[in-house]
Amino acid sequence: MKAIEGARPPFVLLCCVVAGLLLTLCASCIYMKMDPPPDADKNPLANNNSCYLATASNMLAGAGYGTGNTVQARADDIYAGMIAQYGITDGGWTDAALQWWLNSTHNTWPNNPYTVVTVYGHKSPKYPWANTNGARDIGNELRRCQMVGLSISWPTDSIDPGGNPVIGSGGHAITGWGDNNGDEPLTDNPLIVRVADSDRETGGDVQKYTYDSYTSPNPGGPNEGNGWYINFDNNHPYIKHIVTLCPTDDPSDQKMTQRVLGSYKIHQSKKMKATDLHYEVGTDVIILTYKTEVNWPADDPPSITESQPQRRNLEVDWEFTRNPVPYCTWVTINYPELKIFQEFPHLKWQFITPVIDKAESILNVTGGYVIGSFDIINPDLPPEDSIVAQYRFIHQYSYNQAPEDHMFSLSGDSTYFVTNLRFGHSYGYLDAESLWKFEDWMTEIRERPYPLGEKPIELRIDWKGRLPYPEGEDIKGRIPEIREKKR
Repeated sequence: MKAIEGARPPFVLLCCVVAGLLLTLCASCIYMKMDPPPDADKNPLANNNSCYLATASNMLAGAGYGTGNTVQARADDIYAGMIAQYGITDGGWTDAALQWWLNSTHNTWPNNPYTVVTVYGHKSPKYPWANTNGARDIGNELRRCQMVGLSISWPTDSIDPGGNPVIGSGGHAITGWGDNNGDEPLTDNPLIVRVADSDRETGGDVQKYTYDSYTSPNPGGPNEGNGWYINFDNNHPYIKHIVTLCPTDDPSDQKMTQRVLGSYKIHQSKKMKATDLHYEVGTDVIILTYKTEVNWPADDPPSITESQPQRRNLEVDWEFTRNPVPYCTWVTINYPELKIFQEFPHLKWQFITPVIDKAESILNVTGGYVIGSFDIINPDLPPEDSIVAQYRFIHQYSYNQAPEDHMFSLSGDSTYFVTNLRFGHSYGYLDAESLWKFEDWMTEIRERPYPLGEKPIELRIDWKGRLPYPEGEDIKGRIPEIREKKR
């Protein structure tokens, strides 16, 4: 099946696609921005000091840059271009590599959204990053659309020829990808950081390191004072320098990065146990970051193929060979994402929400969320087996859009029908588990089945007077007579 999902008011250019239901109780303690993440590895040659280039390549690939059909291929492509520019012997800084690549001819993404590089901490002297909430802040950067690179150095007891203590020795760059907490924003410092390291493959592409206490650093050896030390080796190094690659978000241009979640429940109706899951998903805008998950124990992280040249569609493959899905089982996919066990309809949905005339734009402030739900019916099956899939989604609208007026459209394969359409509203974001528990519907169309096809099903959601916000403002394009009077 191909499930294409998007949510774009007319002025929105960027889309941040995430998902939230994790597989097991243990997995709920693991946050990963992307899984699997890109991991560009250095050639194990003497004097190969290109770790900063590998880190920059991972960050750029995670943001959708580079050439290749997978996020790993993108990272390797970018890394090759950086090696040609910088070589491998001289070392350097991740932020400089990012800025060079984004402004070079290698960047074939016109009007790219990732143009902001923020730097925290110290390059010289090599002091630890003096931020008591540094571990929390790294995790929260990852939970937004930001990519994060970390630079570390090792503490030393050495004294220079003038009798002064040497502050830090050596340097290494690694890419941050997660921690030991769930998907929600962090309020406390996590205990673990998860990274891709161009020098190591211990346990696979992703390594995990425990943070030392900020105020009792490095129990394994010397330290350079308070900071975030990790158990990378016996003489724990510390984080000294942090780089974030961020999408531009200008509140004055009426463009915003959106958070979108879709969730699909698919019924395994074949007598034979299912051993794999393949599906496609996409949006009508660029995907800045994504995560796709299933609630059935998978053998490994999925294989994900990305569209070119800009990331708008994903093909996802899961393996369930060690734990096949039995007959008459529901499997939930949270995405971007899905085809499973039999052919399912291609879907594309979109929300259009008018802009409020003269409403104030406020940076990083959402207006609220529309919750949607519908069932997909195969009319060729007996009534008791006709529901082949259930779908839920959450669509974020901006502070300067109308909460009471939305247009929903849905198109797909003509052999299927959609029914039980329901829409509700929330001022708080719902994760995937909460999404499936939501029942506070404001609009319900339960009886009528709508045939899917290339011509979209279009439904007006009119909640006039039920969610007044903000008061006294008119909607552009909604009431022509009022617009005429204002002239």
